[in-house]
Amino acid sequence: MKFTLVLSTMLAFIIFFGCSEQKLQPVPVGEMQEYRDPGYGFSIKYPKDWKQLGTTGQAVFAKSQEVLDKFRDPKAGIEGGQVSVDVITYAGKSPNDIITQTMEELKANNAEIDSGKGSNYGSYPVAGKNGKMIPYRIQATTKKSIYGHYVFVAGDTAMYRLNFEGFGDQYGLHVPLFEEMLKSFQIPVVVAKKADVWNPSANLEALTSNYFSAKYPDNLEFMNVAKGDKDYVVKLRADRLDCSIQIDVFGAKGLTVEKVWDQNKGKFKSRGNGEATIGGNKSIWVDYSPVANIMSRTYFVVKNDKVIRATVTWFAVQKDVYFPVFEKIVTTMNLK
Repeated sequence: MKFTLVLSTMLAFIIFFGCSEQKLQPVPVGEMQEYRDPGYGFSIKYPKDWKQLGTTGQAVFAKSQEVLDKFRDPKAGIEGGQVSVDVITYAGKSPNDIITQTMEELKANNAEIDSGKGSNYGSYPVAGKNGKMIPYRIQATTKKSIYGHYVFVAGDTAMYRLNFEGFGDQYGLHVPLFEEMLKSFQIPVVVAKKADVWNPSANLEALTSNYFSAKYPDNLEFMNVAKGDKDYVVKLRADRLDCSIQIDVFGAKGLTVEKVWDQNKGKFKSRGNGEATIGGNKSIWVDYSPVANIMSRTYFVVKNDKVIRATVTWFAVQKDVYFPVFEKIVTTMNLK
């Protein structure tokens, strides 16, 4: 649906409900930033000067908390617009059941609903799917109304319900921004697991060196890797070249593991770090992404003035397949 059609439809909706305030200057879209829900994976862009004030699965975007307060209590707060995204798991309900329940909740709040008959509401494209839009109006004060519209899009395991609201004439002012945010909305893509997914062998082999010993599944393959200036280097991989474990040993030069980490941490674009225990010794690890869709974790541990650095790398979307195998090899190592 083209923007001009959507804009005219939205403004027609305001006229439908009797709003007399016209000739308004729209809120400029401006620079946007992306929000990706950490629990459900949906993404949406919102203005850089707005805030995300919701929780996982219930995102809420507005310029400030005072704007949200106005929708809850018309006597408080600041007039403005807000956008929310709710993830509603089916739990035995159909998509139509969830839409019907939302309409009943609106009616319980004395909202007037445009059924879409004779208008462009109803069926609505969103995130590459055929969604459903329901406009409504709620009388907030004797002179002011809250105007809004829900947009529903059905995912594989849940319904995504977006709500676009404006207090009084702020709805009309925010229409272009609402439309731009809706265009940016994406639902997560469910990646089906392959039937022939790699599995570690139950048969373990021993890996022994002058610095450590470890056990590894015998379906990991050794790879040729240059030793360089290191005292010892070994690398094994699974069925993918980007799923591997490499262990390097080099001189600690009297440094503790904390000092070794301080010297090396600037080399990583960290996505998080922490501590572990390897062979009864303190280890410091860091997570990072060397390339798109690939994750790595590097462990540092010091024993007998030697740094033992273990780097595990895995295909990000199959972390549960590869990472636990490599992690176990590292954390169960015996240091000499």
